[in-house]
Amino acid sequence: MVPRRLCLVLALIAWIPRLDAQAPPPANRVEAGAINGALFYIEIPAQWNKGLVMYTHGYTIAGSRPPAQDSARMKAFRDVFLSRGFAFAASDYSVQGWAVKEAIEDTEALRRYFAAKYGAPSETYITGHSMGGHITMAIIERYPDVYQGAMPMCGPLGAAIDFLSTGVFDMLVTFEALFPGTIGSPYEPSPETAAQRFGRTIEQLPGALGLFHAVIGEVKERAGGEPFDNRNRIYMGFGDDVVLNRTVKRYTASAAAREYVRQYATPTGRISDPMLTIHTTSDNLVLGNDVTAYEVPAAIAGTSDRFVARFIEANGHCNFAPAQVGTAFDALLGWARDGKRPAAGEQK
Repeated sequence: MVPRRLCLVLALIAWIPRLDAQAPPPANRVEAGAINGALFYIEIPAQWNKGLVMYTHGYTIAGSRPPAQDSARMKAFRDVFLSRGFAFAASDYSVQGWAVKEAIEDTEALRRYFAAKYGAPSETYITGHSMGGHITMAIIERYPDVYQGAMPMCGPLGAAIDFLSTGVFDMLVTFEALFPGTIGSPYEPSPETAAQRFGRTIEQLPGALGLFHAVIGEVKERAGGEPFDNRNRIYMGFGDDVVLNRTVKRYTASAAAREYVRQYATPTGRISDPMLTIHTTSDNLVLGNDVTAYEVPAAIAGTSDRFVARFIEANGHCNFAPAQVGTAFDALLGWARDGKRPAAGEQK
């Protein structure tokens, strides 16, 4: 007969594996802090593959905050990379607005911080939405030795001065010429902050027009002068183009201000790593031509074999489902690791 005390001990031993089996999985490691005034977020999955994905966010009105990392949308986006074993790191940048200069510097500072604290990653990729896509392009050109690939999403990949001039500035000056007094000039000095001006205009104008009105004014303030010049522009396709070209207001650029926008950033096409971009077919802010503009510098630099553009059938700016982002990232991984260039065109 087994003593009662021994029975209790045996029962407890038998229960221990069941306790282990029901234990929750190890949690991801999360760190939040600031580097040189730029808030950052780092998340490392419990089953880390030693890889790293750096993220660059899109345009945020100066004076406001970028999207919170704890939002449902950002969580779903991060999970694309975390579920594949990659760590995720994102800087909020030290300033907002057309902060391409600061974003490049702050993202690189965060990458260095991550490597110093957690060890050099086995592979590193960079991705970003909208203006963050433009920044992704600029970073992969500047730091080819530390990245294995780039995935800019829904961002203008041509020269910033071209995108801002033809896609934003021209829209505003022609709109004002056709509908005088509707939006006025975003270039005159104003006591309002960019955020206040955005709040005022966005209530009065359709989405893209209101946003662009604030962007152009903020870019001029950042550049320290007028960066746009339309003296040589001949506007066409507006009906009575003669009247339009006679009445549209002409602006003269400051050389220093124009150089600021040119520097942050104009693509060289000189990439050593694969770059795969995705874009929706109905984007109301960034056109398809703005994305595939990278084909020109890549062709000139002889790197066309390292650039692939894919389109996704969807409405809206950066309106990708997490699964679609994951499919694109898997294609980029296969390209970087195995050297097999993925097909361009539609991504399902």
